[in-house]
Amino acid sequence: MLENMNPLLKEATEKGYGIPAPGVNDFQTLEAVFQACSELKAPLIIDCVPRNDIEAVADMTKFLVKRYPHVPAALNLDHGTTFDVCAKAIQFGFSSVMIDCSKEPFEENVRVTAEVVKMAHAVGVSVEAELGYLGTASEITADFHDSFTKPVEAQKFVEQTSVDCLAVAVGTAHGFYQGDAPRIDLERIAELKKTLPVPLVLHGGSSAGDEQLANAVKAGIAKINLFSDLSSAGTNAVREFLDKDEKIVLGFMPLSMAYGVGVKAYKEMFMHYIQVFGCKNRV
Repeated sequence: MLENMNPLLKEATEKGYGIPAPGVNDFQTLEAVFQACSELKAPLIIDCVPRNDIEAVADMTKFLVKRYPHVPAALNLDHGTTFDVCAKAIQFGFSSVMIDCSKEPFEENVRVTAEVVKMAHAVGVSVEAELGYLGTASEITADFHDSFTKPVEAQKFVEQTSVDCLAVAVGTAHGFYQGDAPRIDLERIAELKKTLPVPLVLHGGSSAGDEQLANAVKAGIAKINLFSDLSSAGTNAVREFLDKDEKIVLGFMPLSMAYGVGVKAYKEMFMHYIQVFGCKNRV
């Protein structure tokens, strides 16, 4: 059975480790993250964005929960932007949803988030929201710090919405950075943890650097979203495999073998982050 995400994050916050939340889109990547958490004895939070087939992902995840019953696993809708898509994910069996209205004015973000929370809590589903604006790494400008999450505003937001966890803007962004990764504001994370009664989430973990991310966990981050680093590791492995094996050019190698090489690299990168965030041997 899929677990509510809230208890997993509360335990991570209390014990000082972070749970890497991989972005998945098919059965192979789903099973890879279950295998990784089984081998390293780690809890699992799966993220799936609405542009994927969320009904299929929910069904496949429920199947894998039965195959790996010893892995505590939550399935979270990542960056749901409307009440309706969150409702749909809940109907399909997601145990957590993220409502992301961070681009909207504060009042509208509060209004929509509170509505989703009321709906989700009625059926035992946890809710993640976002305050502050991350954007993509390619959009980072000189005034990037102006969009960081403000502790006083965050406190009001949590009080008015009853959200279970909060994704905060503290220096990371989605995707790969041009040049050096920006500095994560560890002091702000520590202040937010001190101010808020809910676990903190960091989006855009890929390519932010192991040391910075480990320090962000120490400062108070409980969940770190990852996709670009995992996907890139898999893509690069497939490319290298195709480049070096002449049999593939002749058509003797099945497609599943090439894809399997990519999934293996995806899994290995995910396992790397489990250890970086201190999540190993927590189950």
